[in-house]
Amino acid sequence: MSRQFAVFVDIDGTLMSRKGIPPENIEAIKRVRDLGHKIFINTGRSYACIPGIVFDSIPFDGVVCGIGSDVRYHDEILKDICFSREQLRKICEHYLATDELCIIEGQDNLYYINLKNHEDKIHIKSADDFDLLYPGSKISKVTVVAPMTDSDRELLKDEFFYLEHDRYYEFTSKGCSKSSGMKIILDRLDLPRENCIAIGDSLNDIDALNFAGISIAMGNAPESVKDISDFVTEDVENAGVAIALEKYLLQSNALSHIA
Repeated sequence: MSRQFAVFVDIDGTLMSRKGIPPENIEAIKRVRDLGHKIFINTGRSYACIPGIVFDSIPFDGVVCGIGSDVRYHDEILKDICFSREQLRKICEHYLATDELCIIEGQDNLYYINLKNHEDKIHIKSADDFDLLYPGSKISKVTVVAPMTDSDRELLKDEFFYLEHDRYYEFTSKGCSKSSGMKIILDRLDLPRENCIAIGDSLNDIDALNFAGISIAMGNAPESVKDISDFVTEDVENAGVAIALEKYLLQSNALSHIA
């Protein structure tokens, strides 16, 4: 193989929909890896939040998860940025005083504040819980299912990197992003940005798409994501990932149009 690429694929709305992973995506990813290229999951989800079907179906080489706070190449941990106990206490105190649904995403478990019912989940009821009940937990990201308030912004502005969406927002440690995780992987592989492909569908993929040598937006992406991408593929239901991989890496003359 004359030129190796690292391909970074978002999960939700890109690799898979609520109906699952299109089989064409799985087959295309396997063929890409057979050619010697590397496949990485690039998601805002924490490691514990990645659906089991992804691990079971996709032969990937590593993950960038938790908005770049957790970066792994096979079994090698390349980045592992977690909230301090003081930050966790501050987060718990803040959201326990609200009615906002707060999902605290660890590398091994998910913890909930203000989740109604669901007694099978781990509920945080005190700012002391992580010190007293879960002292070994490693937390790298939080998702809040509510519009962001001025009080929330005040909490986050100095110590955290956050992304706002229509019906929720998410945050991690400052200095983390999908693109920063991608750079760590590329440095590990000794590959330039030009040999990097990113595929995504959401506003939280924009920094990854801007960073990549080749940026691919899903057909179901908003216009602001499509506008900054090199190519717009089909939507997730029509196996847009497979179509993009076919165009750039799998068809016989795929690399001929890449500078």
